[in-house]
Amino acid sequence: MPEEVKLIQRSPVVRDENGMFQHPDLPDFDEGDGDKCKAWIAEQGLQVTMVSLEYADEAVANRYFESHDPDCSYWEPERPFGGDWFCLAIHDTDDGPVCWWARREVTP
Repeated sequence: MPEEVKLIQRSPVVRDENGMFQHPDLPDFDEGDGDKCKAWIAEQGLQVTMVSLEYADEAVANRYFESHDPDCSYWEPERPFGGDWFCLAIHDTDDGPVCWWARREVTP
């Protein structure tokens, strides 16, 4: 009998000193774990979308990129329109901070 999947639920977003966040039930994926991450998202029945600070309000983006400081705590990532979106993570990438928003698409 297959193991029951524990579905991730909304969690308070408590950002660290640099404004980063990872949902406590989000597995740690390493660089190159794209297939594992996609499989987990499908197993969870989630729709995930990414919002980038790079394309945020121009003043916010300029503040971050011109400062050369890893702190993005002042950035409030825009929640996608509609649905019951919750934050999965705010993390840094080669192109600057991004926010992963998720919502339940289907019950697996």
